[in-house]
Amino acid sequence: MVSDDSPFDDVSADRDYLRVLLTAVCVVAVVLATAMLPILSPGGTQSPMESLVPLPQENPLGSGGGTSTGGSGGQLGALNPGSQTDVGGSLDSGDSPYRSQDTEPHFTVTSSEPAYWRTGAYETYTGTGWDGRADPEAYEGAMAVDGMTDTTVDYEVRLAKSATSLPTVWRPKSVSREDVMVTEYGAVTSERPLPAGTTYSATSVTPPDDPEVLQTSGRDYPDEIESRYTGVPASTSAQVGPFTDRLTEDSDSPYETAATIEQWLEANKNYSLNVSQSPEDDVASEFIFQMDKGYCEYFATSMVVMLRSQDIPARYVVGYSTGERTGQNEYTVRGMNAHAWVEVYFEGVGWVQFDPTPGQERLESEQQAMQNSSQEYSAAESGSPDEEFAVGTPTDETQTEAPTDGAGQESGSDESEGSETSDSETGDGDGTSGSGDGQSVSQSGEFVVELNRTATPGAAVAATVTRDGAPVEGAAVYFNGEPVGTTGPDGTVSGTVPYEAELTITVDAPDEEASLAAPSVPRDSTRAFAVAGPRAQQSTNASYELNTSASVSVTGEQVTGGEVTVTATVDGVPVRDGDVLLDGEQVATTDRQGRAAVTLPTEPGNVSVAVERDAVSGNTTVVLERLSVATSPTLPLALPAAGQTVNATMGGEPVTNATVAVGGEPTARTGTTGRATVGLPLAASAEISASKYGQTATTTVGGLFVNAAGVVLALGVLLGGTVLGARRRNVTPGTLLEWVRAAREFAVGALVGVAVVLDDLLGRFRTRLELTVTAIRDLLVGRRSPGALLDALRAWVDARLSAAEDAAGDAVAAVSATASNGGDGTPAARVTIREAWTRFLTHVSLRRYWTRTPGEIATHAIERDDLPPAAVRTVRDAFRAVEYGQRDPQEHVAAAEEAIRTIEAAAGQQSGVTDDTDDATGGRP
Repeated sequence: MVSDDSPFDDVSADRDYLRVLLTAVCVVAVVLATAMLPILSPGGTQSPMESLVPLPQENPLGSGGGTSTGGSGGQLGALNPGSQTDVGGSLDSGDSPYRSQDTEPHFTVTSSEPAYWRTGAYETYTGTGWDGRADPEAYEGAMAVDGMTDTTVDYEVRLAKSATSLPTVWRPKSVSREDVMVTEYGAVTSERPLPAGTTYSATSVTPPDDPEVLQTSGRDYPDEIESRYTGVPASTSAQVGPFTDRLTEDSDSPYETAATIEQWLEANKNYSLNVSQSPEDDVASEFIFQMDKGYCEYFATSMVVMLRSQDIPARYVVGYSTGERTGQNEYTVRGMNAHAWVEVYFEGVGWVQFDPTPGQERLESEQQAMQNSSQEYSAAESGSPDEEFAVGTPTDETQTEAPTDGAGQESGSDESEGSETSDSETGDGDGTSGSGDGQSVSQSGEFVVELNRTATPGAAVAATVTRDGAPVEGAAVYFNGEPVGTTGPDGTVSGTVPYEAELTITVDAPDEEASLAAPSVPRDSTRAFAVAGPRAQQSTNASYELNTSASVSVTGEQVTGGEVTVTATVDGVPVRDGDVLLDGEQVATTDRQGRAAVTLPTEPGNVSVAVERDAVSGNTTVVLERLSVATSPTLPLALPAAGQTVNATMGGEPVTNATVAVGGEPTARTGTTGRATVGLPLAASAEISASKYGQTATTTVGGLFVNAAGVVLALGVLLGGTVLGARRRNVTPGTLLEWVRAAREFAVGALVGVAVVLDDLLGRFRTRLELTVTAIRDLLVGRRSPGALLDALRAWVDARLSAAEDAAGDAVAAVSATASNGGDGTPAARVTIREAWTRFLTHVSLRRYWTRTPGEIATHAIERDDLPPAAVRTVRDAFRAVEYGQRDPQEHVAAAEEAIRTIEAAAGQQSGVTDDTDDATGGRP
């Protein structure tokens, strides 16, 4: 063993240098082996070095919110959608996250409502994929929300995988992170991948998906929306356009067109992840006309292209479906839930989600994947407006036939014929609508009046007058006595059906003055009827019964003080200029789309919402739930200054972001589960309230001091019992003090022992470092040869083996000496060595002696305190041998005792104590 106060010897230096040299050789070998692995590994595999070294990405932030610029979703799948994405992929490529059956979680969501979790959207269809390049902007607080809103969703996301695009509900309004950006497509992105474990909270608003509301939307789109989201390649439009024209020819509104396309895709294409090959030219055309099956990318792409061929704005969207509900308001979203769907733009409403992928089959595929991994799976989702599906729900086997050349597709029914059509909403601009395929009832020589659609209050209809199959020009037509106009060369005139219970159509012949009126026709049974013949001299008025029952729907947050939209329709036709009444009081008037913005009352209860215009009326009831609050203690009892959990609900549902106040002072807000934790005051009782939607619910937590007194009493009884038991067992306060003192001394001794060990280890490390530096220097200047270093290495190994053998022998000796142990199990001789070292330290003028090694302490005692050098070294060596070298303490007891007596005698003869001039603290320990 090398002494701390002796120079480094050659052998020690050689030994430590060899350790460094061998370590360097091992590192080089590992690096070379790692670099060679890609040459020997199969193509496409990744070497360990590649997995450890982060590779630079092209376009570190795609406009879609990701870091990948190509492929099907980037390296992180739907959590990194990128600014471009291909559709489909070869069967063996496995490069599409949207065909993945990976059951590993990607993130979990705690949300007030289930939803689709959106990560990106795309604008431009390239034929084989989508492009969504845009410049994201820094997030600067709450985002503006255009269009109508239905509900507010509060949620918290915890990532299980790294992500550059944060899953959000459409449409995000605010997010808790400030280091994110927002694309013009509404995706929330991060410039650098956020690691697994990242959490954030957000608030979104959802657009209405009530078919009654969407049915009233026309085609008056903003110029920017129409120009950006209706374009498709010319070759695609030439094939898909005529087909979709025939498929949707009976659709009277953009919503009916979207619903018809969605239903056709779901009914005529099978869901399958096993697509034999990816389309090479045009994805939509090949899927519509040639392929029988596909997965979400194919369905969503085809629906967007078909809608755009009808000049309806639509876009391709990616993210995740709802996932599995795994707790209260908690959803686990896995890799297999990566999904693609469609957003359709509706006038006055905004972008609304549609999902043309057969939901039932998709969920069953996910369930099978979970079963293959020995896990249970249960999921339920809402895909498109008025559509829900779940695992185990039977599918609809009805097939919708595709249109063929020469025969139009009949996808509608009389129920879909009630949509409003006006001059601004028809392609010809002549006020006509529909196909005019109504049946006629006529007799030889009589006039026939044919309507292009079912007569509905507020609907624009075209009346065509014919006689013996020939159009009658110049005939005057009246609706309920009000002139509508005169028929043109084709015998047609347009007018609006009045808001009455009956419709009487009167026709004045152009060359005879006879007034001709239509007889009554059963509603919805025919669109044409005959009028009195040309020889009739007087008008005969007959009634046509109209439907006057309006359908009234309310969208928006139906809470006290909430802003909602009221929509009124009759058979899908908006009720325009109708009076909106809340509990009988008029508050608004409907617009041309049959909508009106209304503020609900601030008091909870049932509210009657009605819309009236002339003979047409309808109503619905809105239930405004009362806010309630409940509390529970975080401890078994509610105590002053303790925590209290507050739970705010409305109608049994959690209320998020409610303000919680204690004693009138706001202290917290409820989270996604409607809960918050607050502290109770030092008072006998506390009033806790929760406020939201203009309501405040209050509860009182009482008996705080009583509970505290009970706790004190219980503790007193426990303490008294303990004291009584102690007395019976002769445990006195003095005994307790001895226990405390012994515990304190043990703790202090343990800390000192740890400090001494650490100090010695640091000293050894410093010594070894100096030896290593010396050995390297000697090698560089030629003082050491490789052969000498190898000899030193062998000597070092032999010394370590000998030390191990000695340690084993010491262990056996220590066991045999147990009979002479002290009270704490330490051999008596070892106690003597420790006592000798402690007595020695009392004569050393180092205050912070625990920061020095035993060698440094001994040197200081000799040089500064003038203690006998031989005796000091004897005590030092004995302490080292016993404490660190695991030597037999009995061998050093006699020498240590003699040395400490010599030191104490010398210290007693000194007239003063030498100060440690190098130690800033000075003094004795």
